[in-house]
Amino acid sequence: VDRSGAPTASRQLYVYNPPIVNEELGVRASALKHAVFMTEDLIRAKIPTIVFGQSRNSVEVMLKYLRDRASDVAGPDAIMAYRGGYLPETRRKVEQGLRDGNILCVVSTNALELGIDIGDLSAVVTVGYPGSIAATWQRFGRAGRRADGSDDTSIALMVLQSGALDQYLGRNPEFLLEAGAEEARIDPTNVEVLVQHLKCAAFELPFEVTPPGQSVTRPTPASGENYGPLGVAETRDALDYLESGGLVHAAGNRYHWAGDAFPASSVSLRNIGWDNFVIIDIATGKTLAELDWRATHTMLHEQAIYQHDAEQYQVERLDYDNHKAFVRKVEPDYFTTALTYRTIAVLDKSAERLLGQLQSGWGEIKVVERVTGYKKIKFFTHENAGYGDVHLPEMQMHTTGFWLTVPEAIINHVASSRAVAIDGLRGLGRALETVATLALMCEPSDIGQSLGDGEEQLTDSAGKPTTRAPARVPGSHTGGFDPTLFLFDAVPNGVGLAERIYERAPELITRAYELIASCPCPGGCPSCVGPSELDGGRKTIALSLCRSFGLALGPSPEARTASTPLHAVSA
Repeated sequence: VDRSGAPTASRQLYVYNPPIVNEELGVRASALKHAVFMTEDLIRAKIPTIVFGQSRNSVEVMLKYLRDRASDVAGPDAIMAYRGGYLPETRRKVEQGLRDGNILCVVSTNALELGIDIGDLSAVVTVGYPGSIAATWQRFGRAGRRADGSDDTSIALMVLQSGALDQYLGRNPEFLLEAGAEEARIDPTNVEVLVQHLKCAAFELPFEVTPPGQSVTRPTPASGENYGPLGVAETRDALDYLESGGLVHAAGNRYHWAGDAFPASSVSLRNIGWDNFVIIDIATGKTLAELDWRATHTMLHEQAIYQHDAEQYQVERLDYDNHKAFVRKVEPDYFTTALTYRTIAVLDKSAERLLGQLQSGWGEIKVVERVTGYKKIKFFTHENAGYGDVHLPEMQMHTTGFWLTVPEAIINHVASSRAVAIDGLRGLGRALETVATLALMCEPSDIGQSLGDGEEQLTDSAGKPTTRAPARVPGSHTGGFDPTLFLFDAVPNGVGLAERIYERAPELITRAYELIASCPCPGGCPSCVGPSELDGGRKTIALSLCRSFGLALGPSPEARTASTPLHAVSA
């Protein structure tokens, strides 16, 4: 589908690049703050607007800022948020307010990208590139839908962040108009996906499955003895699994739906998994919201500041076993963000090969993540206000991953210490993740990236290097280790991205080298390898590593000039 039949007015598209505030590190001013400033102007001009944030936390922060700055014009009830975790009745209220025109501005995650009627809006502001052309135009298309046939021009504004993908758009805004939508990828044999579809199918019609001992070599389509890519035995095993959880009931040869809820309502278009935690206000005993299992670890750990409708609640107790979080309303001058430590282990190797001096491969991996702490960030200034510890069970995921192992000899030749090597490899991994996202036409959230030795993680989610990997060769100045870069499918069981990265690895390494070499920054910035945690030099080490791999990289590209602050094109 490459054309829309929806009623649409003319649109003016803007790409805004905030100014650089740190020349040495290449860091730009906060995209979130600049988006708030521009949205405030739209609110004061009484222009119905939707603002898209990249995370639930950013949505709540922007909602607070906008209410603080513009409630005198529109009132707090005219500026609302919409995101996953809000109760259904809250979301329906916001949807109705948008259709009725009572809400002037809504701040949302990707939850409002598609599928929900939100009436006529005149402006869209998106904070950062959402990761795909498809998602970008879904967002831009939320404004300018004129059911009455009028041709009032709508506004679509993208405020760029400092990352490589965003800065590419800053240099090449025409990409938004010329690039096609990405391909949708799904693995129909993914067990997590299959089980959820099986629940929905059982709700609609009972399954009739051949009992054990009766062989069926090729069931007819009408027999209902298998489901999708599953064979008869696999279908029966899956239904038995659902029966053990009380979701279906076996009677004779039939499996009937026995759950209390409509199963499709719990199936997400974007996420896999259905274990939610409820959030309870201690003062009132009422349920505020619910949150999925994975997000609970980062947003509902004890002492976390949970933000809801521009108000702050502190988590006093997390009942992990019963899936309940108890919160109390507070008025802090900060919000919290989680710090996560990750380890990766290779479970099964599907293929391996040498790339120059590198050992590459892909296969099944186990990703283990644990939230180890949290950081306090002050509202408005975004200053670091301190840290705290978190003690929660680890999260495990089996998926498919691609890896590159760098020999110790290269590390010893290029880097003066293990810390320097890790810093450079982290930068190279960041560049590889960026070019893989573009080459595979997927979203950044589809791919995870990590650095380890096949057993231990060498970096954490806060962007800080660590040297927890065990030494292998005593006496080496790096401590003796063969670090491994991982790029992996960020969903359980994978959807085939790791295998495609493996197949295109030489091309992707070359692209990563060109991305780093062409960046005009002196030592590393968010547009290429990220700022160094040491005394600079991350960019130099990353380039030296690439040149030491024994691959045909070609000459270093000429540095490109920084992008201009504002581009405007007609859509």
